[in-house]
Amino acid sequence: MDGAEISEIYAVRELLECEALRLSIPALLDGNLDEAEQVLDQIDAERNVGRWGALNRTFHLSLYAACGNQRLLGLIEAHHNAADRYVRILLSNLDHRARSQAEHRDLLAACRRRDGKKAGSILRQHLREGSDTLVNAIEGGGLSRKS
Repeated sequence: MDGAEISEIYAVRELLECEALRLSIPALLDGNLDEAEQVLDQIDAERNVGRWGALNRTFHLSLYAACGNQRLLGLIEAHHNAADRYVRILLSNLDHRARSQAEHRDLLAACRRRDGKKAGSILRQHLREGSDTLVNAIEGGGLSRKS
């Protein structure tokens, strides 16, 4: 586990994903939002920690699908893949899952209202808190560096 790597990945994710969300919100279809909601329900029901990272990625990408920039989406997916093990640790070892899901639902609600400013703020805070929680756990000895 590497706190510097976590910070870098999440900083890049914040830049990329907030821009994709900003571009996507005006063009989001109800189908995109319904898909995102179904994924959240799957996360709630899923007991296999190994699936959480993939479902989390699917949720986020469903909100960015209408951004109109395939290169941006590719970069986001690459950074989600780089963060996958950290996301699984965050959701399982640190019992962050309920908080993350509440933030996801708040983000989805803002997207349904087409409130880009609020959605961007929620997403930014969501990513920062996830990064901070992981880094603090590593630096405080709450996680094994071999995880």
